[in-house]
Amino acid sequence: MAHTLAAVFALRDMAERARHDLITAGFPGASIRLHDAGSDDTSATENIRRDDSDNLLDSVKHFFTDLFGNHADRHIYAEAVRRGHVVLTLEGASDADIQRATDIVERYAPLDIDAHAEHWRAGGWQGAPQDGSARRQGASMQSDAPSQQGSMNESPGSQQFASDMTPPPPSSAGANARRYPGADNLPGTSYDDEQYYRSHWSATYVATGARFEDYDPAYRYGHSMASSDSYRGRPWDDVEADLRSTWEHTYPQSAWDNFKAAVRHGWERITS
Repeated sequence: MAHTLAAVFALRDMAERARHDLITAGFPGASIRLHDAGSDDTSATENIRRDDSDNLLDSVKHFFTDLFGNHADRHIYAEAVRRGHVVLTLEGASDADIQRATDIVERYAPLDIDAHAEHWRAGGWQGAPQDGSARRQGASMQSDAPSQQGSMNESPGSQQFASDMTPPPPSSAGANARRYPGADNLPGTSYDDEQYYRSHWSATYVATGARFEDYDPAYRYGHSMASSDSYRGRPWDDVEADLRSTWEHTYPQSAWDNFKAAVRHGWERITS
């Protein structure tokens, strides 16, 4: 399975050093990108003027949507770029390499994006839905190393976009580089399907503190499998063992028993 790694830095120098170490460790340079408001990376900022913040936000958000699908973190990464931060992304990392890549990036203390998003919301930012405080299982990777850069002030370039001048949040213990299943690995759903699953999540799981993004892959997995040639028309009891085996291989950090009900709900969206 391919993964995408993402990390936010207050200083471009730190992001550059992380990128350099990744390349030195054998990761392809073409798979590692740095995104900021003045980036030369045309995939992120092609034909966008630095002072045209609305168009920049739309362009970068579109790029992150291509990477992360409908995961709400795409809004946070786009806002981080708009505020003058630098986002490093590594695409196509294998199961064997993703932890190694995370350990390398963590040497340069990326920002805690959840804490910063809360800080931005307190100042009036409404760019990303707030589905609870728990991080997505499999999207963030924890370690015992405290983040240092997250305690720095916002970078000078970010102050032109800041809605207030209060200091950013202090650092939190744990790793702040995040990994996501590659967008190609996640089955798609329509807007109506997403709203249907959000409604079910709100009624069933919101009280647990988990975000919709915790359960979104499970809904889509069940939805997709029920539509596939391999399982179409078969009853749940006949396919559950196969679905569980594939799930546990694809999402090893997301216990089947925790997500089985959401997978089945996605399945029954198609079969009922």
